[in-house]
Amino acid sequence: MEGVILDIITETSGKCFLTKIKLGDYITSVPENYKDYDVQREIVSNVYLDNLIQTVFEKKHIPPIVLVLEEQDFKLNGTKSIEILRFKILDGLQRTFRLKTIYDTVQFLKAKMESENILQFNRLEISRKYRTELETINSSSAILTRAIELYERTQDKDSDLLNFFEKYQWFEVWTDLSPEEEVNKMLILNAGHKPVKTKHQLELLFMNILPIIQKVGPRGFEVKREKEISSTSFSKNRIVGQFHFSHLIISILSIAEKKPLTTNVDLIQKRQSDYFDDTIFETYLNFKFLHTFLEVLLRIDQTLAGEYPIEGTKWMGREISLVGMFAATGKYAYDSKIEPDAALRMLEDKVIQHPASMNLSVFEEQRNSVDLAKVNIGTINKRAVYNGVYDLLISGQVIQWSKHFKSMTYES
Repeated sequence: MEGVILDIITETSGKCFLTKIKLGDYITSVPENYKDYDVQREIVSNVYLDNLIQTVFEKKHIPPIVLVLEEQDFKLNGTKSIEILRFKILDGLQRTFRLKTIYDTVQFLKAKMESENILQFNRLEISRKYRTELETINSSSAILTRAIELYERTQDKDSDLLNFFEKYQWFEVWTDLSPEEEVNKMLILNAGHKPVKTKHQLELLFMNILPIIQKVGPRGFEVKREKEISSTSFSKNRIVGQFHFSHLIISILSIAEKKPLTTNVDLIQKRQSDYFDDTIFETYLNFKFLHTFLEVLLRIDQTLAGEYPIEGTKWMGREISLVGMFAATGKYAYDSKIEPDAALRMLEDKVIQHPASMNLSVFEEQRNSVDLAKVNIGTINKRAVYNGVYDLLISGQVIQWSKHFKSMTYES
């Protein structure tokens, strides 16, 4: 493959050519054993890289990939271009793996469009018909379906599908590195590759609603982010009126889904896909609903802190409490055929008029009595809160936590 040299940097440890190469040329030049380079780590799961297909179809920028060459692996044309015969990937293996999969999937799609009407099939039909063929190129029905969706959105449907790979990709091409220097470069490049906390990822994906929350939050309300304080530390040290941003997001989503959700990779993937439709965002992430939600949240917080100075403050600082409580509110709204904000006001009335009905002292006793060796305590707590608060909304009676913890322990 041939690249255009943009800049040259010389170090005592080698020389670097900043080079641009057509993305398709790079992918088709990747050697079969490209994953066998000892310096590199294995292919890992990464939801953001899995969405690289959209970046390709929209011809957006992909961060530079770093290659290393031996002396016999390249030819220079002065300072203008470089012909690369062989290379090893120092940084960008994960991107290369997915780019190759995307390229092979697009080639597969192109061939099937020419031989049969693949665009008429849904994902299930594609999986049944092409699963074996797709597995041979490390692809799947999900990737192929995504490629079809993105292709159908493009304006120029008569163009060659492989034109998406005609854009230029930047590369740092290193030569004259010793094996020790290659390792040192790799360690520097990967020094920052610490996985981003899931809660922080969730916050980033919903960052657009943070200004609204800060604007409509009532007096006495304060929001904390994961980068300021971890949710674990926050839950232990919070004061009345403080709420963790990730807890607010997952609570609102739990209202919408009418069931307790968990902040995990699966939820992140759903947020990045079309799982949460526009109705959820229009109904639950608008100015009016967020105002009601935060107002109810703060008033319940203040009420429970007054009735239970220690337990109440801890309760409102835990994700499991908020998720369970608001999932039950969403379920109650659905079952009662009322608007979600009306259900929030009913929850507010129940708690404020009779805070002792929450029975939080007994909740702590039951929570601490669960055998941690036999159950997933987070799931047990959320489901117990969910069922207990739903009972409160239906009956108005004091929550019998022993019943809900016992039933959840038995189910597990």
